[in-house]
Amino acid sequence: MKIRNILVIFAVAALMMGCHRQPAAVVTGTVEGRSGDSLVLMYLAFNTLEPVDTLVTDAQGAFRCKVALPSGLPEFYYLYEGQTQRAAVVLHPGDRVNISIKDGDYSVEGSDDSQFLYDANASFAAARGEMLSLTEDYLGASSSSLQKDIRTRMGRVFVDYKRTAIAQMMEHPKSIVSAILPFRQFSDELPVFTEHTDVLFLRQICDSLLATYPSSPYVRALNDDVKSRTNLFELSQKMEQAETVGFPDLVLPDVNGEEQRLSLLKGNVIILSFWSSGYPDHKMYNHNLMDLYAKYHSRGLEIYQVSLDPDKPMWASAVRTQELPWISVNDGLGSLSPARTAYNILQVPTLFVISRGGEVVSRNVVEPAELEKIIQKCL
Repeated sequence: MKIRNILVIFAVAALMMGCHRQPAAVVTGTVEGRSGDSLVLMYLAFNTLEPVDTLVTDAQGAFRCKVALPSGLPEFYYLYEGQTQRAAVVLHPGDRVNISIKDGDYSVEGSDDSQFLYDANASFAAARGEMLSLTEDYLGASSSSLQKDIRTRMGRVFVDYKRTAIAQMMEHPKSIVSAILPFRQFSDELPVFTEHTDVLFLRQICDSLLATYPSSPYVRALNDDVKSRTNLFELSQKMEQAETVGFPDLVLPDVNGEEQRLSLLKGNVIILSFWSSGYPDHKMYNHNLMDLYAKYHSRGLEIYQVSLDPDKPMWASAVRTQELPWISVNDGLGSLSPARTAYNILQVPTLFVISRGGEVVSRNVVEPAELEKIIQKCL
């Protein structure tokens, strides 16, 4: 009997030691002026949020929880009150993080990465708010000159934020937060890091993170993105360095099912456009192309527009509704379309300008005034 009791004691002790060795972090905090309220701790499982625990504040509005980190890697956690996010932290094994929630904002102590995340989120939220406000102003603008002024201001906000994000990542090259900032976007059509030359900077950040957290899913995702960007950059370099550059030919069906060959347009100035009718903003994008087409088609401008919509009837309906006058094609394969692979399309809209001699002279210039200058030069 005594031996059995001793064995039980040793088993319990071993279990407790095992639990103690499991990587964990402790989160404490207060919600000012609240008691007995519930907060839900959510875990970011790469691209989805999963509930971990429900925390109830005491009479002083305080809460506390211990968070297991079995992977031993830093992870992202969020505190929600109902549908409202109240705080965001990065937890490392052994961290003791304190959060103070007050007046719709929060502060965090005990975690440099969590402070970096707070600063990064704050600067992005401010820029995104400005972009949304300017977009509303643009849609309600009473003249083209006012629209042009608003576009200039939007461009300034975009560039200023991008510079801020780069500075933040350069200051924290080994922080896991730097693995997610390259994927920030103001909308589905407006990622922050859109230039193919961005890979020169992002590769440095990725290499630093790979040396620190090689098995992190966030770092692996960044590494995959950098590889794709590298391929695109190398392709663009080859285009720029070649004296005479041909372009990959495309043969795709139009709305009537008839095959349309891109190379038959050679000798004209060609805008090769990739888009998706599923995005409402792309209607404005097509409106800008319509103005250029009407102005320069008689002088030799052609547009060959490739849809990456998997829903061909929806695409065909959009083409007819918008009365698009140029060549519109779609093979119905969506992101698996060989056309997308041939031109290494990472996002839509994307466009190329091809000269009369068949040289790709520009990629992804969508600002109407700048695009028009390129067209005028080619004509």
